[in-house]
Amino acid sequence: MFQSAEIEARAGEVIQWTNNDPFAHIATVKGGWEVAIPPGKKATHVATADDSVYYYCRFHPGMKGRIKVAE
Repeated sequence: MFQSAEIEARAGEVIQWTNNDPFAHIATVKGGWEVAIPPGKKATHVATADDSVYYYCRFHPGMKGRIKVAE
């Protein structure tokens, strides 16, 4: 699961995922961006004004999250 499942950020802030699993995950926005999160590693994404999105793991579709960008 993504923890926290819902986060709030401002445009320009860095969002960081830490993968503590032995399996790879990919934060995927349907029709948008993807961030690969290798096992035991961290990955980042810089929030933009358009990033009020729902995302999921492409490998594990039951893993879901939301990013809400504050105005």
